[in-house]
Amino acid sequence: MFAAGVFGLAMIGAGPLRGQQLELQISPQSISFSAADPDTMPQITADRSVLVTIKVTGNRSWELTLRANGNLTNNLSVASIDISKISWTATSSPPFQNGILAANVPQRGAGSNGNFNGQGELRFVFQNLWTYLAGNYSQTVTFTLALL
Repeated sequence: MFAAGVFGLAMIGAGPLRGQQLELQISPQSISFSAADPDTMPQITADRSVLVTIKVTGNRSWELTLRANGNLTNNLSVASIDISKISWTATSSPPFQNGILAANVPQRGAGSNGNFNGQGELRFVFQNLWTYLAGNYSQTVTFTLALL
């Protein structure tokens, strides 16, 4: 049996701040990785891309971060998989950029100076290894858009 992972995405955005306005939309709210033989599929792409829509007004520097709330965990056992085994590639670069998830540490997913109104696509990839215990794993990732 092969390991399979699923992790959900949670969204946090900031509202108006002294004439500044930030809008953040994330779709879909969850993605999953299918089980596969690590010999034939050493990298598993998520079942769908995540579309991130950002609107920033007010001419200030801004940043989008992704923060995994821990490692991938199996609800039926104490098994876990290091969340850094999940990375993403971004389109619309810049301001979006590629990255690797880290447990409880925000990772920069986009950023720029000034107004912005656009969309990026994040495609998540899971590094598939034989060392993982079989099971269903999950984790929440929080997207935060903030002014710097």
